[in-house]
Amino acid sequence: MSIQSAFRRIAILPAVFVVATLTGCASQMTHQEMTPAPVQAAKQQPHTVTVTSPTMTTNAGIASLITPAELQAAVSNAVAASKAFTGVQANGGAYQLGAQVFNVDAPAMGFSMTSKVEMGWTLKRADTGAVVWQESVKTEHTTGATEAFAGVERMKMSIGGAIRKNIDIALQRIGALSL
Repeated sequence: MSIQSAFRRIAILPAVFVVATLTGCASQMTHQEMTPAPVQAAKQQPHTVTVTSPTMTTNAGIASLITPAELQAAVSNAVAASKAFTGVQANGGAYQLGAQVFNVDAPAMGFSMTSKVEMGWTLKRADTGAVVWQESVKTEHTTGATEAFAGVERMKMSIGGAIRKNIDIALQRIGALSL
């Protein structure tokens, strides 16, 4: 090995260290990070609802970031705040609202990060299982370089923003239904 080759290898070590330090690992998202600001539904459905969130995407990295329990809590809190239904019950609601993350497209690195999220929504009657509304909703959100120092945190923030927008759109559409 030549001295020049050895020097190149040593010179790259600080760059590798900086990248490893700045990227880190993303912590699991909390329901607070995914819950949108309260939005008033067009009308309140005269029924109660139970929110479910089945197992999500098969992408292991995203599945560890967004858990079904935290997504379910975020949707439940948003439904309650929007007053889209008369109440949210843990079990026994007149309707069941299912929310599932199908796809997440998030950048691995960058200054401004735009994440795209596709969620599947299903609203069905609890007594008959009849589906009254079902839709796939796609949203995106961009987090700028000045909003967080670490790239992994910007990625997490952009995914959270896309999920908040997705929940907001779904609740607006549920508010327009006649149940």
